[in-house]
Amino acid sequence: MVDYASKLSHLFIPGYSNNHKAKVLHPESILVIIFLVIFSQYLIQTFPKSGVRVLGYAANISVDEIIRLTNQKRADAGVQSLSFSATLASAAKAKGEDMLAKDYWAHVAPDGTEPWKFFTDAGYKYRYAGENLARDFSSASTTVDAWNASPSHKENMLSGKYDEIGVAVVEGDFNGVDTTIVVQLFGKGYGDNIAQAIPTSSAVAGNANTVPTSMPTAFPTKVLPTLTPSSTPTPMVIIAKSGTPPTTPQKTLVSPFNTTKGVSIVTIVFLMAVFTIDIFTVSRRKIARVGGRAFAHMAFLGMILIIIIIARAGQIL
Repeated sequence: MVDYASKLSHLFIPGYSNNHKAKVLHPESILVIIFLVIFSQYLIQTFPKSGVRVLGYAANISVDEIIRLTNQKRADAGVQSLSFSATLASAAKAKGEDMLAKDYWAHVAPDGTEPWKFFTDAGYKYRYAGENLARDFSSASTTVDAWNASPSHKENMLSGKYDEIGVAVVEGDFNGVDTTIVVQLFGKGYGDNIAQAIPTSSAVAGNANTVPTSMPTAFPTKVLPTLTPSSTPTPMVIIAKSGTPPTTPQKTLVSPFNTTKGVSIVTIVFLMAVFTIDIFTVSRRKIARVGGRAFAHMAFLGMILIIIIIARAGQIL
């Protein structure tokens, strides 16, 4: 009969069989754990292709909070605040719905449709226009901070060329994954565009679906958008459409973001427990151990897991 107690002791308690270091903390074991964590992320990415429904990051991002934080960044930089434009919010919503309907994550649609078309289709006549896109963030602050950390997105947010803003936040199905997408549009229009005060939470209900009661009917014969920055594609913001449930039955629900965090936290807690047992046992038995690098291995693994969590936190474009 297999001696399970001896095997467990070999894995978790320093002794003669494991050279007085828990086998789990040996370099080769640490590498195996890192490989398993990374491989688990690969499996999560393949779930949508196998028909398993994948849930995205559940977020409750407020439109007015996005606008408030953006204006706060502008105030800190000494730039005038932006006024809310329901027309731009409508354009942002249309852009996001188009991306979800066609399953693309890009500034320009696969059929060549450019973002500026959504401005004019909504009735916004612009002199300058710009977009920032974000998806799968947990809050308005993390979304704005991500844009602010990117030079090109930050330049869009702080540009003095714009005086209006429209934002839409929608959740829906994107390439088989439940996704939270944010669209942030900037503009400076002609005098007959309709600008409104920044909305309250009750006015926009968190998704900037408000459409102006009237829109300008006349359009300029030629509209030339000025991009910010000019040297790189203008960042944009993505909107997810509210989407309909899939027609094929899908019995399993998996959240890649929660799973990633769960696996990482469990792994770290497990190894920290083993590390604590290892240190306690060595100290109690007064074992002289040369070249022990368990702490270095733990730090290395922790860094890898943190990088994985951050990489899965969200995307901007």
